[in-house]
Amino acid sequence: MPHAATVHIRSETEVPQGWRYVIDIDRDGQPPTTHRVRLSWVDHNHWAGERPFPPSRVVQALLESLLDADPGIDLPDRFDAATARRWVEDIDTHILPRL
Repeated sequence: MPHAATVHIRSETEVPQGWRYVIDIDRDGQPPTTHRVRLSWVDHNHWAGERPFPPSRVVQALLESLLDADPGIDLPDRFDAATARRWVEDIDTHILPRL
């Protein structure tokens, strides 16, 4: 599926109980935006399950899924990955095939 947006992970930092990412999003025809996203161990395990996917891959899949499900979504500058379930009801079904 072609993306109208490109997600670039600039940095990953291990923090208590998870990871923090600085991510740039380039959307067609719009200036790039920068976001700080936190992924907890619990959410990583929820989406990756027993599969050995690195946390960065889970975050990448999450953001691509959000942007594909709602291309006009207005992502806050800082957010926790778990909040995505409130923004897109069936986000889990979008993430799993991308992993």
